[in-house]
Amino acid sequence: MGSIRRLALLTAVVTFLLIVVGGVVRVSGSGLGCPDWPTCHGQVVPPLVLQSVIEYSHRFVAAIASFLVVLTAVYAWLRCRHQKWVVVPATAAVVLIIIQIMLGAFTVWLELLPGMVSIHLDNALLTFATVTITAAAARWATEPGRRFHVDGYARLAIVTAVLTFVLLIVGSYVTESSAAYGCAGWPFCGNGFQPPTDAASSINLLHRLVAGLVSICFLALVVRARSSRPKEKALRGQLYGGVVILIVQVAIGAGVVLWRIPPFTAALHLAVASLFWGNLVAIAFLACFPRKEYTPPSGGQPLDVAMAVHAAPPRPVAGPSSGGRATDVAMAYLNLTKPRIIVLLLITTLGGMVIAARGFPSLSLILATMLGGAFAAGGANAINCYIDRDIDQLMHRTQTRSLPRGLVSPQNALVFGLALGALSFVVLATFANVLCAALALAGLLFYVLVYTGVLKRSTPQNIVIGGAAGAIPPMVGWVAVTGHVDLLALYLFAVIFFWTPPHFWALSLLTSQDYARANVPMLPLVVGEGETRRQIFLYSILLIAVTLLLVSSRSMGLFYLFAALALGGGLLYYAGRLLRDGSRLRARQLFMYSNIYLALLFIAMAVDRAIPAVL
Repeated sequence: MGSIRRLALLTAVVTFLLIVVGGVVRVSGSGLGCPDWPTCHGQVVPPLVLQSVIEYSHRFVAAIASFLVVLTAVYAWLRCRHQKWVVVPATAAVVLIIIQIMLGAFTVWLELLPGMVSIHLDNALLTFATVTITAAAARWATEPGRRFHVDGYARLAIVTAVLTFVLLIVGSYVTESSAAYGCAGWPFCGNGFQPPTDAASSINLLHRLVAGLVSICFLALVVRARSSRPKEKALRGQLYGGVVILIVQVAIGAGVVLWRIPPFTAALHLAVASLFWGNLVAIAFLACFPRKEYTPPSGGQPLDVAMAVHAAPPRPVAGPSSGGRATDVAMAYLNLTKPRIIVLLLITTLGGMVIAARGFPSLSLILATMLGGAFAAGGANAINCYIDRDIDQLMHRTQTRSLPRGLVSPQNALVFGLALGALSFVVLATFANVLCAALALAGLLFYVLVYTGVLKRSTPQNIVIGGAAGAIPPMVGWVAVTGHVDLLALYLFAVIFFWTPPHFWALSLLTSQDYARANVPMLPLVVGEGETRRQIFLYSILLIAVTLLLVSSRSMGLFYLFAALALGGGLLYYAGRLLRDGSRLRARQLFMYSNIYLALLFIAMAVDRAIPAVL
């Protein structure tokens, strides 16, 4: 199979080169450098005019690519006819290259009709995908120990590849419609989340939103690779290469808008995007051909084994106390609300208010929002205690809560939590605004129904997705002041969303035995402590990148930039020490610093926003 591998890889490289040269033709305006087809000005050899030479070089590369595509298909049928994953894409590439030749002719005859130009590019990308699949199949599908199997990771890779193709289609239209400068700001339009005002800004914003979605999906592939494909060095190599390509592509896209890089960089933008597309197609194909057997990651155990080792017989839940004093009863209900967690959430809520107001808003609004936020958080925590009452009695750190000790009945705890949630909505809707109240209620429902009810006991990614609930309070504070959701409010949400995994996973390293007793699949139990430490480090890098987006969008200034870099450096320092030394001391140090990090980061935001008002 070595010959077909090399031939298919060469075909993929030349097809990629064809797309790059086509991009040069577009940005240089050389599409009609040869106004006829297949000759150029009626000649086989084009005149020595720059635009004619550029266009004819595109046709020359297309001829070579077509020959290689046909040769690869013939070779596949002769030598690999029993390998359907080689034969089928190789044959499909022949069909697509024929269509591509016809589209090229029509594009010239119709004098670069915009829709035809875009279809011509889209078909070229599909051709590139099929020859890439042929090369990947010749390399991986025939390896011993591999079989075709589409699991959750493979589905995510396929979805990411499809979204990338959609992104390329939208990007093609952006270039064709001259909408590259439709948005003056980056990553969104204008200074803040401003709705698009015309067709150019609308299509430009759509392109960026799809790019953001692709980036999130791809980063999820990178993060999940070690746990889902622990032995796939080839896959991880492709993924790390994709990260580099993605960073370059984002930098080019931002540079076009922020620094007005000359328009000819659109060809470079297309080339890098096509390279990312081809790399992602190869990743998706490899993800569909996992090895048959995987051993548990180093340092970890299968979850059921971990549970069996640490399992403890459940403690009976005592009945509610009947002879306690009123203060004892009050303290028991207060315990249901988890006051320490409420304090942390209220700090971020107040931070959102101060940042939105560029200073302190009225005292009455602060008190009303803090009270409503406390009721929402307390209600969510009380309902959480009701749902988790069976596992709270198994975990050492939760056995002292009111329900395991029998100080409050389960029914009363549920009613108490629902009452606090309803009271929160009334207070915020009355003294702040309805949108603020709706956000607080959405946070409560997400925490109770999605995180506690579904994710917590079913997936090690529970805290990643469930972190959205803890990221809502600063948005509540923002909306209480402004009455609407702005880009900066979404950034505040994103900061806490990406801060939650490294913060909570550091805690889970300290309490993994508790979670094992309760049969909760926290990350250290599923993938091992070593992999958890690596995930903490990767998410710390991602968090720092998210904090710097506030500067790139011009939502924050230099004071915040220096503070975010300094605080981020400290976070990476502690995460790096934990990565090298997996002791409980390092985990505790990172957990404590992450609390300080978030508080100081929000203070830096508030100060940075207040500086223009003071001056």
